[in-house]
Amino acid sequence: MKKRNIALDIVLTLLLCGLWNMVVQYEQINTLNAMYREEKYSFWKMYLFTILTCGLYLIYFEYKKATDFIQFSKPGEEDGSEGVIAVVLTLFGLNFIYDAILQSKINHQIDQTIGTLG
Repeated sequence: MKKRNIALDIVLTLLLCGLWNMVVQYEQINTLNAMYREEKYSFWKMYLFTILTCGLYLIYFEYKKATDFIQFSKPGEEDGSEGVIAVVLTLFGLNFIYDAILQSKINHQIDQTIGTLG
């Protein structure tokens, strides 16, 4: 599991016209798979299906990441607002903003996990 510098990721994504977000997605997928202890997501599947569906799959993928993470970090909570936020931001081409929000939550989860182990 790897914490990421969110501000740097946003700056690099903006400077590189969104390309850096692919690195962020790849790292998030690896981290989430490690947290869930299963191969729940595949970067290449997401990338291929996003291209084949002209971006529609990315909307679903961001929604799924959001709802899965809430269920993982807060079992039993069925708050749908995370998924709605992910979908709305992705629809407006701001999925990198939701990725930053999710990365903040991942970083917090990693800190909690390290805190309980230490």
